[in-house]
Amino acid sequence: MDGITGIQLDEQAIKALADHPAVQKAVQDTAERGRDFARSIAPVDTGRYRDSIEVRKDGDGAEIVSDVDYAAHVEYGTRHMEGQHIFGRTLDHLKSGGKA
Repeated sequence: MDGITGIQLDEQAIKALADHPAVQKAVQDTAERGRDFARSIAPVDTGRYRDSIEVRKDGDGAEIVSDVDYAAHVEYGTRHMEGQHIFGRTLDHLKSGGKA
């Protein structure tokens, strides 16, 4: 590897790959699997939090979100309750290929 001083990225090729329909479908499918898993482990009192978990397109990607005002409390906890780590556990689940 002597003599290598840098790497030049082909940004157009990377963008073309990210925009490819098969990649976009894989991103969407993965996000939807994550949403479904998050909903399956979400605590349910009224169902509002669970039902608020959705997939949103984010540039070339997608994100799994909840827009209820107390979502951060469910995720991280408060001084009165432990966090449920729904999104953290969902990420672990997706990273493990659905085995976590």
